[in-house]
Amino acid sequence: MSDAAPATPENPKPGIRHVRLVIALAVASLLGTFAVYTAFADSSIPVLGVAQASTGYDGQKVRLEGKVTETSGDAADPHGMRFILQDNEHAATMPVEYHGAVPDAYRVGRAIVIDGTFKNGVFTAIPDTLVTKCPSKYQDKATTSTSSGSS
Repeated sequence: MSDAAPATPENPKPGIRHVRLVIALAVASLLGTFAVYTAFADSSIPVLGVAQASTGYDGQKVRLEGKVTETSGDAADPHGMRFILQDNEHAATMPVEYHGAVPDAYRVGRAIVIDGTFKNGVFTAIPDTLVTKCPSKYQDKATTSTSSGSS
């Protein structure tokens, strides 16, 4: 007969502790890998100007940036909001269909970024992806210093 005490939850067999540790580490590793993957998975979307989006990206999910030149409709309406987006560097424009939340800073003349797909000449935006850019953040320092210094 053996003099060893029976295993209890407070005093498990020596091998059981190692198995629990290995399982806990494996689960933590899988959760960490999933967290990193989801953080970087969306960053594979190409960011394009209006001129680029209309050439060779038909049907692909892209992040489009440009300046709003016209707007009509309501994003909460079933027909949605429509606006014209102009390329930041060229005169190219593109019609955009959008449903979802509209930031307070959204207006004609404002630079925006939006996700969606370009198909048949229209950019169909993914709901709730409209983000406005802060104009003061994206101006040249030379432009800012010359405009503030001239009185």
